[in-house]
Amino acid sequence: MPNHAPVVPAARADQFITQSLDLAGVSLEAVEKLRTLFLAISFMPDNHPTTQELATLGAHLAGEWVSVIESEREDLERLRGLPQ
Repeated sequence: MPNHAPVVPAARADQFITQSLDLAGVSLEAVEKLRTLFLAISFMPDNHPTTQELATLGAHLAGEWVSVIESEREDLERLRGLPQ
């Protein structure tokens, strides 16, 4: 028996997309703040080198997550713009 996605009314799908976009926006903002925090720590001159390395790694990981969330958000924006 084939596995089919459930049929969702267009209004409900649009609501889901809007909520997902809101969540993506909040997530993106949070990860951007983390990246800024990690970068600030990594540039502090009196930190131990290991602290700077970890902060740099944290900033890099946050940057990767920004890219993932932004890509997903763009996909949702395109989906929302499709005719129903």
